[in-house]
Amino acid sequence: MPAMFFLSSNAFRRRKPKTFGLGWGGYCYPVAKTKNFGWLLFAFIIALSTQATAAEPTKDQLDFFESKIRPLLIDHCYECHSQETGESEGGLLIDSAAAILKGGGMGPALLPGRPEKSLLIRAVDYRDNKLQMPPTGKLPDESISLLSQWIKMGAPDPRKGSIVEKPASPLDRDPKTHWAFVAPRFAKQVPRVGKASDLLDAFAVQAAKKKGVQTAPQASAETLVRRLYFDLTGLPPTIDQIRSFTSSDRPDAYARLVDRLLASPDFAERFGRHWLDVARYADTVGYALGGKERRIKGSDRFRDWVIRAFATDMPYDQMIMNQLAGDRIDAANKHGNLDAMGFLTIGRRFLNGLDTIDDRIDVITRGLLGMTVACARCHDHKFDPIPTADYYSLAGVFHSSAEKKDGASPLMMVDKAKPSNTHVLVRGQQGNRGPVVKRQFLTSLQRAGEPQFSDGSGRLELAKRIVADDNPLTARIMVNRVWGHLIGKPLVDSPSDFGFRTQPPAIAEILDDLAADFATHWSVKRLVRRIVMTDIYRQSSQTTQEMVDLDPNNELLTRANRRRRDFESLRDSILVTSSFLNRRMGGEPVEITLGSPSPRRSIYAMVNRQNLPSLFRTFDFASPDAHSPLRYFTTVPQQALFLLNDQQITELSRRTAQHVRRSSVSKDAKTLSRELFTQALGRLPSLSEESISVAYLNQKVGQTVATTDPRSLWSYGTSAVDDRFRVKKFIPLTVFADGSWHAAKEFPAKSSLAYASLGKENGHPGRGNENSVVRRWQAPASGKVRVIGMVGHRGDKGDGIHAAIWSGKHRIFASKQQKTNRPYGPLQSTIKKGEYLEFVASPQENDSFDSFFWRAQIKLTADDGRVFEADSVKDFSGPFDPESTKPLDRLAQLAQALLMSNEFAFVD
Repeated sequence: MPAMFFLSSNAFRRRKPKTFGLGWGGYCYPVAKTKNFGWLLFAFIIALSTQATAAEPTKDQLDFFESKIRPLLIDHCYECHSQETGESEGGLLIDSAAAILKGGGMGPALLPGRPEKSLLIRAVDYRDNKLQMPPTGKLPDESISLLSQWIKMGAPDPRKGSIVEKPASPLDRDPKTHWAFVAPRFAKQVPRVGKASDLLDAFAVQAAKKKGVQTAPQASAETLVRRLYFDLTGLPPTIDQIRSFTSSDRPDAYARLVDRLLASPDFAERFGRHWLDVARYADTVGYALGGKERRIKGSDRFRDWVIRAFATDMPYDQMIMNQLAGDRIDAANKHGNLDAMGFLTIGRRFLNGLDTIDDRIDVITRGLLGMTVACARCHDHKFDPIPTADYYSLAGVFHSSAEKKDGASPLMMVDKAKPSNTHVLVRGQQGNRGPVVKRQFLTSLQRAGEPQFSDGSGRLELAKRIVADDNPLTARIMVNRVWGHLIGKPLVDSPSDFGFRTQPPAIAEILDDLAADFATHWSVKRLVRRIVMTDIYRQSSQTTQEMVDLDPNNELLTRANRRRRDFESLRDSILVTSSFLNRRMGGEPVEITLGSPSPRRSIYAMVNRQNLPSLFRTFDFASPDAHSPLRYFTTVPQQALFLLNDQQITELSRRTAQHVRRSSVSKDAKTLSRELFTQALGRLPSLSEESISVAYLNQKVGQTVATTDPRSLWSYGTSAVDDRFRVKKFIPLTVFADGSWHAAKEFPAKSSLAYASLGKENGHPGRGNENSVVRRWQAPASGKVRVIGMVGHRGDKGDGIHAAIWSGKHRIFASKQQKTNRPYGPLQSTIKKGEYLEFVASPQENDSFDSFFWRAQIKLTADDGRVFEADSVKDFSGPFDPESTKPLDRLAQLAQALLMSNEFAFVD
């Protein structure tokens, strides 16, 4: 190491005025200003020269490094600190002699000959709570001893390689050199070709012409009406609606249809569901410890607020303001806008509060700004102008905010009495504090001399800056999302990331003109109307080989994108086709995966974040764990198997056939096939389709082996119980609503039954032991029964319930549940055919806050060797017609085939 001679500023601070210091290797030596100074200086330089000419490492030392040290560094350090992996956490590389001596942001990694002063030993020894490496766990003492021995011998290291200069940081780049950080402007006029409906069409035609690509003609009227209904309502048009549009000779028929659909409640539900993807909506918190209640109180209020906002065409900037700072805008919730704060509070509740704050930063920055700020939690963003300080500036905003459960809305947040700024957490580690940073807006979007947030937590100021006129991102992000929903592909294919690596769209003028226009009015309906009125939207999806060759990804918008219905639209369309859809809006979430179908639209489905039903995952539902930029569509066998075998689809196919029979003027096969095609596909069958359908309907249904429907073995009711919680007289619950069995249409009942109810895996007893709730399963044969499951009382309040399980005349389980969540079983017993397994939940002294959780899995091995299995969750259902357990007739089978067809599943 070359000798270094310098004056230390520390010497001037710590020593007497006539003293200065000499230093080498970071150590300072005070030297008096005397006549002997020359001798001292000479002696000091000689000492430095001696150290600078240290002997070359010996062969034994190099062998020690190669056999002991290099493998250790490779195994435990290279993953995060080497050029090969491209990682240099903390600015430290450790894969060359020069790099390890240079060190990183905390200085040299080692001092040759001084292991006790080396950062490397300090880190691996775990003696410093703020610096512990490797993060996966402390090295064995033998390994630490080897590293110390190596450094003590002078850290011999034969590895060659120069220090790689740190590449230019994105923080050094002017954000306005990237297209997305420049405010969108109205596009300049260009000559319109033909009868272009909008300036946007002219840009598309111009771009296609430059590439020599022909654009597709306009789609047929039948296709357009179907496309509009799908995009704006998520539902299929009826045959009468199709005929009304296609037979109209009014020049404004298309525009009138658009306006009618935009004004319908169905539009609000359709676009409301799109926004719930952005907001990572769910009705449960996710994983929770200690039997805590998982249901998010009031989650449905946020969902209903979103629908209402789209229905009333609330300006988008006002939507953002309410969702981030509703407590400052509608503090008493007079207009219901306090519920909008579910945008922040509806996310997963993490065990670590910092992760909850991270989730809120992520949903705001990716969802509203298209910036991946959460990437800067541990280090400056690697690609975008987002320093770590930006992340902790926003973290301070949410550290200074608190949820208020007893307020006007269970979803609200409020500012803490004493807002405060936060420390940067170096490398994201909670105990490794860096400097304190101010609460303020993102660096790359700041105005000159912009002040820090000072109004409470800063949420209101943050919301105002997001919707400010000079923010170049907010309008662009929303326009791009809406374009993607309507056209089938966003202009920018990373809707939640407009960072430096994101290329502008192929026709940038379209995005800019739409964004500039949107920012003048913030009306989502007006934006939607403009897009669907364009020639671009109304193009046919038919392609030519030339189109595919010259514009394979349709970036030039030369044709419509062929699209498949998403999960919600597919399910809702089946409900419409079977005449089973209940158009009631709002209310508590409902279970839609039970044995019998629910008539509610899919936006009202219970979304269980911790146990998302497999049906949702099979059909590419947006994950509720985090903000979803867009839906991804897959084609997997499980989708076809669900449509072929599921009880709900079987029942809805039967209902479709029943509806056709009731409404058909004739019962002959030809008429029925025509009525069924118009009901399911909105058109008459072709000659060949009609011929095949008639032949199929005239065939006899073959005999099948009768099976027991698992739903028929379960029943749900109430009963008085004795002192051992034995059922005295079972009284069935008679009302099924919103996925649960109740005692009366009015809930809670005015009688002593009160909140008595049973759901798929939850319930609540009535008042007193006279109104215990009972879930019972009837044994289809005599034999040995085995029961396992889980039971719990998850609320923070109340004195809990008493849970008992009876097998015939034998009690096989009894337990008090209060603020608990426990498994039980395996419980074993014998049972006779026709006897019941009864799961009894009774209140304790107080019947308030007695909501409970209960699951049971049953295996019955009959005396004759047959095996019966039951699951209280999977088998749960509402009322069903015993006829529904019979095989489908030919018309219902044909209905199911049409519901499974590509024509039904695809929009175009």
